[in-house]
Order: sequence, then C-alpha cells, then structure tokens
Amino acid sequence: MDDVATQGRSRGPYGLARGLLHVEAPSASKTPALPKPMLEGRLLTRDTHVLITGATGLIGGELVRRLLSNGVGSVTCLVRPNTSADARGRLIERLRLSGNRHAESDARLKTLTGDVSAPGFGLSDTDAVSMADSVDMIIHCASELSFIRDAHCFETNVSGMHNLIGLARRCRRQPLIVHLGTVASCGVVTHQCLSESDTCDPENAHHNEYTRSKAIAEHVLRDSGEPYLILRPSITLSAGIDARKFARAIAWFIPLLQEFEAVPIDPASRVDVVPVSFVADAIYRLLSKPRLYHDCYNVSAGPKSALVCGPAFAFLDRFYKRAKPLKLIPPAQWTKEFHRRYLGSAERRKLFSTFRYYLPFLNMDVVYDNARLRAELGDAFPEIAPAYTYGAQLLNLIGSEQPATRNIIQGLKATA
Repeated sequence: MDDVATQGRSRGPYGLARGLLHVEAPSASKTPALPKPMLEGRLLTRDTHVLITGATGLIGGELVRRLLSNGVGSVTCLVRPNTSADARGRLIERLRLSGNRHAESDARLKTLTGDVSAPGFGLSDTDAVSMADSVDMIIHCASELSFIRDAHCFETNVSGMHNLIGLARRCRRQPLIVHLGTVASCGVVTHQCLSESDTCDPENAHHNEYTRSKAIAEHVLRDSGEPYLILRPSITLSAGIDARKFARAIAWFIPLLQEFEAVPIDPASRVDVVPVSFVADAIYRLLSKPRLYHDCYNVSAGPKSALVCGPAFAFLDRFYKRAKPLKLIPPAQWTKEFHRRYLGSAERRKLFSTFRYYLPFLNMDVVYDNARLRAELGDAFPEIAPAYTYGAQLLNLIGSEQPATRNIIQGLKATA
C-alpha cells in the first residue's frame, strides 16, 4: 500500500519524524479523478475497536452515536475528569442529548478517564495496557476552541497531538489516527475557495491561537510517520440537538447584535457553515468505505452551499422582528465617523468588544472546496441543510438563555 502518511523518518520542524506532507489536490472547479488508494483495508468494520477523544463534545458525541448505531466492534471514549459528574455519567448524558437512550446498557461502549493534555492521556497503567492491545483506530475530536485562551489552545491542541502520537506508538495494531482539524487552519486569507492543499499553514498570520495551534497539530501528525487521516470540518452548528450549551458555543453573540444599528460586516461575504448532522454523517460514511484515495478531506459546505451574510442577517432581522434592519457595512467602508456614530457610547463599545473576535471570520469571504468528499462519497454524500431551515431552532435555544445575555448587557451598563 502506497500510504504517504507512513513514509519517511527524518526529523521535522515540530520535533517528530518527518513524513511526506503534500498530496496533490484537485482544482476547486473540477471533480477530481481518483488516484491509487492511499488507505485500504483499515477502516470501519464490525471488528473495529475505536478509541475516540472529545466524545462529550458536539461532533464527538454525534460520531459515537453513529458508531454504536451502525455496529462497530467497540467504542472506547476518553472523557476528562469533572467534579460535577463521573466520566461515564458525562458520556451517557451527552449521548442522551442526541437521542440515544440505550447507550448505558450497550456493552460495546466503554469509558476511560483521561486528559489529552497529559502525557499518555493520564491513563492508569491498566487502562493503558488494555487500550494498547485492542485499538484499531483513534478518532481525535478533543480540542480547545477558545479564541482567547492561548495557552490552553497550545496545551490541548499541540501538546495533545504529541501525547496522542506517543500513545499510538505503544499500540500493538498501529492504529489509524483520524484527526479532526479545522478548515480555518489556513490562517488569514480572504475572498477565496480553498482546496485541501491550499489550507493549513502555521507560518501564515492567524486571527487567533486556536487556528494556529490546529495548523501546528496537523503538521505534527503529518510529520509523525504514523498512519493518519485528516478531516477538516468548517463552522459546525448544533442543528437538531436540544442543548443550549452547544447552540451558544458559537452563536452566543447573535442576540447582542440587537443592541446595534450597524456593524462592520460585509453583506457579500460568504461563510462556510454546516449542521453537525452533515459533519457526522460524512465522517462516518467516509470511514466506512473499504478504501480512501486521499489523506485529507474538507467536510464543508463548499461554494454551492455557503451562507452569505446579507441574506443571513436579513433572516435575523425577521426572527427578532427588528423595527429597522441591522446595517451591514463592509469593514473597508467602516470609517471613524461610522465608528463614532454607531459605537459612540461606552456601553456599545464594551459590548462590541465581547464579540469582535468573530468579525474576521464573518468577513473573510472564504469557502472550502468539498469536491474530494463529493467524489469519494458519490451518491452517499449527505444533504447539507440550509441554515434557514434550522436557524430558528438554534436561536430559540439561545433565546431561552436571554437572562444570561441581559446580564452581560447590564454588567456593561454598570461599568460604562
């Protein structure tokens, strides 16, 4: 098998053995021809034993549900210790949010208490030996998503990858490492449709440490010499899951926009947004194929299904019944006069500062080509539901947390 993920052992810039980094990617405008398979005979079957990190998270929990529903050999979930509940209880509660009411009695579901940021994931000797003897595939979903907790991002995303590789090297079956990266690992780019070979550049400028650390982690994995598959989801929303914490994880700031008359957002900017059901279905179907032809796939809306800011904010105007539509002004046209007019009060400036980290991603006007994924899955490519079909559900969940939103506003007024 000609698997570039396992070739080469020279030292790389991030401290691990170097493999070949480049795989020829298709043009964004063409459906790629399928080359010689890169991964074959080592994907999901009824005998596969999977270890998954980040299982209590949004994507990780959905993947666990699909793995159990479709009959893999076993699913072992690494769950961080928590003072509010034990690891098993946290996992079961997460699966209940996705409608799995029988997970607790499923003998194939196992739980390990550990932490990706700790050497060896902090596993006990017994758990480490058991895992090393049985695991065929490691699906790495655990990640620090914060835009402001730089040290935590590096510790979880980069040190965690080093720990994962060290753990995998002790496994008897040389497990395939399936890493969930992010399309945003490209860094600061604008007005493009990016294929897999265009993205992931830790040396590029980045809007925050989250995206840079994810880019570094991906290169660490590529340089490791271990068998790998990299999947890059775009912005993933918790459509269909009745959980406030997931709805608010990304879209918490949307109700705050009602406090403004105008914001510096380009109405023509495209944003690559997908529902979590699409991401989980695409990943499961990809991993269920007997062979794959690439080592990296964008799990994204692509140019055909990307959200456009103008219509998206018009939907918000209707949902919130605004008397006047929120004005979207392209950042290049956002003058000092506009800043004084629309952010003149101390209260508004402070409120604006709470979500300004999101503005670069709304204004990038970047989408991520999914031609590889479409070619690989063919007729099994999942439907990408338009955001307007589930937007109200998410906004209602966030709206039920309005007291928290009002607390933010009241706190800002108190310090204005």
